Amino acid sequence: MEQIEKQIRIKGFFSRRSSPGKKAKEYFFAKESAEGSLKIRLLDENFTPRGEQTTLGKDAFLKRYMLEPELWYKCVTGRLVRGDAYRRSLRHEEASKEYQHALEVDEENIRAMYGLGLCYLALKDLKKASYVFEQLVALDESFEEHHKHLFNEFGISLRKQGMFEEARRYYSRALDLAPSDEHLSINLARTEFESGNVEAAYSNLRRAFEINPDHPCVLAFLKHLQKQGVQPQDEACAEALRDVLKKALSTRIRLEDLGC
Repeated sequence: MEQIEKQIRIKGFFSRRSSPGKKAKEYFFAKESAEGSLKIRLLDENFTPRGEQTTLGKDAFLKRYMLEPELWYKCVTGRLVRGDAYRRSLRHEEASKEYQHALEVDEENIRAMYGLGLCYLALKDLKKASYVFEQLVALDESFEEHHKHLFNEFGISLRKQGMFEEARRYYSRALDLAPSDEHLSINLARTEFESGNVEAAYSNLRRAFEINPDHPCVLAFLKHLQKQGVQPQDEACAEALRDVLKKALSTRIRLEDLGC
């Protein structure tokens, strides 16, 4: 995917003295808003955000609060690391619990949401997977460059589970944010083809071809479609792809070898 520009914002656990001269600390979850202010919630004894959210300007916040990185690692990052390790080992039940614990602290943690959604898809719990999908597709952050690996894995998993409408919305949402990313058009083309919408598949392959005429997945996919005896019915699309269709037939590249 294209790089979607993002400003790094403050997020984590912070502490402050409960009152001047006291040794006891109070702990807070803080997250910087798009406007630059900090949204702050007090943590309970289990380090879970509770109570009302308050807002504070960044300068005032940085003067009064101290970052607690070790506590954040214990409660969030460490759980994500363990969740990812469990998921790679196909221990999806254990992985989902770690991701859920992380989301109890940071309810919009994209890495945890992707991990949890992938676990639900692997466990074929499509109702819960659909719920996670709705959360992810609503957030621009889901489609940022540093989530690219998880993004691709999640989209492919939606398609493989036959959740074609969700996969279609997912890739269409990403294309709204990165319209010149040919990989998105290719993935959407494959979703359309597997759901029986051949003309939409060709339309998306045409868009991918116009962005990158030499992309191997475009050639391999077009070859695959022609071997299936499927031709574009739209005259403009057929004309635009006429030369590349001939080129695709001569390629030795196979779609299944590319992971497209």
